[in-house]
Amino acid sequence: MTELFLKEKTRESFKELEEHQLSLLQRQLRRVYHRSRFYREKFDAAGVKPSQINSLKDFAKVPLTSREELEQNFKGILAVPPSEISTVRMSSGTTGNPLRVAHTKRDIAMITDASARRLLYYGATKKDVVQITSAYGLWQAAWSMHWGAERIGAFVIPVGPAETERQILLIKQFGTTILYAATNYHFRILEVAKSLGEDLSRYKLKLAVCVAEKPTKTQTEILKMEGGYRTVISDYGATEFPGFSVNCKSNPDVHHVWPEYYLVEVVDPKTHEPLGIGERGELVITSLQREAFPLVRYLSKDLTTYLGFTKCECGLCHPTISADIDREDSMTKIRGVTIFPSHIEFLLSKFPEVTGKCQIIVDKRTPAHEATLRVETAASLPAYRDKTLKQEITMEIKTRVGIGFNEVAFVPQGEFENKFKKVIVIS
Repeated sequence: MTELFLKEKTRESFKELEEHQLSLLQRQLRRVYHRSRFYREKFDAAGVKPSQINSLKDFAKVPLTSREELEQNFKGILAVPPSEISTVRMSSGTTGNPLRVAHTKRDIAMITDASARRLLYYGATKKDVVQITSAYGLWQAAWSMHWGAERIGAFVIPVGPAETERQILLIKQFGTTILYAATNYHFRILEVAKSLGEDLSRYKLKLAVCVAEKPTKTQTEILKMEGGYRTVISDYGATEFPGFSVNCKSNPDVHHVWPEYYLVEVVDPKTHEPLGIGERGELVITSLQREAFPLVRYLSKDLTTYLGFTKCECGLCHPTISADIDREDSMTKIRGVTIFPSHIEFLLSKFPEVTGKCQIIVDKRTPAHEATLRVETAASLPAYRDKTLKQEITMEIKTRVGIGFNEVAFVPQGEFENKFKKVIVIS
């Protein structure tokens, strides 16, 4: 494993990686066409054959795949017989059908490899103690981290979503060094530790892996100061594409995609026309080696910027996307200006009095499209600062984005739960 990782770090040829991706893509398309009824019918309806894909540019001829299609066509998508399926993972369905994803033993090995390489990238070794607080069962995220940690020989504590006091006790008893938890839960652990008179920075915690939501700069600093972490990173992936990427340790604002496992593109979220390097759009994902449940030009509903192949200071030479990722249904327009919550969060990060979390409320019943920005504060504010900070935030957004919010309202820390709606449109 370590040899594989070191070889990958020193590879410098973009052309070599692109050629390798094209070879994997052509092989995968041939396999999928012959073994998956759903994709064969989809390709035939579009008049496309795998033999026509002779370059990555040609790949745009292949039809896109929606989440709804994955939810409704589980058996048709399968590219292996049921006897070769080793396990299944599942998430909630947007149309009433749960999203089911099957894995063969080789699929599991690839997820394990990608997860292990991510841990090695952050300097993890078999001496580390990895505590996983996310749910196991049919959910994928905890399993990915578990498999990867086991692969490098680390000590794994598969505690799952236990009582917070128990999580703290385990951190103390076993000397946890890597804590895997939802971003908000990291702060819940800090809060409960304080109430117990515990200073987590006195223990051995060194790497915080934040799940479900990218931590803001303010949150990162709090975790380092109060939790004792040397490194705080965000974990990006989904049930459909586990083992997808690694959050850059030199530049936490980007994710490097594992190039032998996934091919990425971005398209216009409305027209689905391909976009270029540096443009923000909907992330499209193709699994290059997945056996049981392949993805071909999958519309992820996540909005990000594709930055192309980059030779990074961290040593990787991989396809890279921005870590500022929004759900497609979070994007909104205010008086004709497209607004992404991640952009507002970025602007809020310059103000130390707020956490960076916010909620946008747009009332489209009026011609003026009145907009309110709810901002989470890091602590209570004195009356004089309340007014001036609201003015500063309003001016910063108006200057940088081009729209003025009718109102900025402060809410206490903890108001926004892990899966709160970042955009509410009243129409």
